[in-house]
Amino acid sequence: MLLAKVKKTIKKYSLLSPEDRVLVAVSGGPDSVCLLAVLRSLSADLGISLHVAHLDHMFRGEESEAEARFVADLAAKLDIPATIDKIDVPAFCRERGLSSQAGAREARYAFFARVAREMGVSRIATGHTASDQAETFLLRLIRGAGVSGLAAIPPMRDAVIRPLLEITREEVLDYLRSNNLSFVSDSSNAKPVYTRNRIRMDVLPALRQFNPRIIEALASEAALLRDEDEAMKRYCAKIASAVLVQEKDSIIVRRTEFNVLQPALRRRLLRMIAGLAEVDPSGLSSVQIDEALAFMADALTGRAMRLRRGLTIEREYDTFVISTASSAESFSRTLAVPGVTAIPELGREIEITLPGSGIKENGDINYHWQAAFDYDKIDARFMIRNRRPGDWFCPSGMGGRHKKLQDFFVDNKVPRRQRDRVPLLCAGEHILWVVGFRTDERFLPGPETARLLKVSVRELNR
Repeated sequence: MLLAKVKKTIKKYSLLSPEDRVLVAVSGGPDSVCLLAVLRSLSADLGISLHVAHLDHMFRGEESEAEARFVADLAAKLDIPATIDKIDVPAFCRERGLSSQAGAREARYAFFARVAREMGVSRIATGHTASDQAETFLLRLIRGAGVSGLAAIPPMRDAVIRPLLEITREEVLDYLRSNNLSFVSDSSNAKPVYTRNRIRMDVLPALRQFNPRIIEALASEAALLRDEDEAMKRYCAKIASAVLVQEKDSIIVRRTEFNVLQPALRRRLLRMIAGLAEVDPSGLSSVQIDEALAFMADALTGRAMRLRRGLTIEREYDTFVISTASSAESFSRTLAVPGVTAIPELGREIEITLPGSGIKENGDINYHWQAAFDYDKIDARFMIRNRRPGDWFCPSGMGGRHKKLQDFFVDNKVPRRQRDRVPLLCAGEHILWVVGFRTDERFLPGPETARLLKVSVRELNR
């Protein structure tokens, strides 16, 4: 019965193909022992080969060492090759500031990936069951996850497969008893200090009073939500091009197009955007998402809010900018006159030419911006830098009246996040050119100009 159900799951989700080499993650607990026994029984029929992997996390001293010995003996008894290793996960967690559970998971999956590469396996099988699915569903529901979070554990993600995902823990234990298979118990699974343990020990038994098949019901609900989640993902991917643009370190969201969407689509797109910004969408609660949507509905230009892990949303005129990037660092470089100076902070280079300097302008180069100045009106060293508090200049066309650089940026609708990246051509304390925007009228050439200085900006290493 159980073998047939597992085989059906493997076929339904295309988890395995003939000639696959499968790394079986075996902790020694009932789920992983059942997984190994089942895959061994099905291996000839499926045309697969197996390799056991076990990692001692060094959390529980002699107990975890005994588990490693048990797995090694089990693999030998079943005549399956095994890789047994250990990592000081407590130290690993301290070094990285991770919780014991998060650190253990990161170390464990890194170990599986390494062994998979070394052994040339194509699939990594873990013993997650329908009971794990139900626990994860409730855990995320309590924390306020959206549909994507409630979809919980997928049958396959990349190379990781979960053949027991439609099998309950009770079915696992029945199979082990009927086949006289022993296993070890992790004492930490009985401690009520972890939320998952309390869900398993307290919440699920209470829910069974209302539905004796609560595990199956919750696992089925997670599977249903996973299908709907996939459909929504595909639909949102189609409409995303009309709503957002992904740049190097940010995502630009068109305000009007975004805010006219139905709330469900806005929530979904916001989670998608978080993923594009390399922030785990499942870590965003429904409350956080709704707060972000409320902000995006009413925020004035220049206002910003922070979600989590540095993810920020900023209103810029007709768009929102969502990113984890901070403002550009301050930079200042002296320019060669004449000559070419690289500005790696901006990915640009500045070329300055003078009459008789021996440098000829290259007509084949596609300059981004060019400007000309009266060289004799300038008596200080040339430099390129970004803005500083108190900056001002006399924009050309304003009759020599000075203007604060901050006001100039606001009047020209330069987004706040871009202002630190606008290069300023300076001579001493004077701004000669807000590159790409406006020159300073005081230094422009005229009828009496004897020496014309030309400044050109282009991509670095063109």
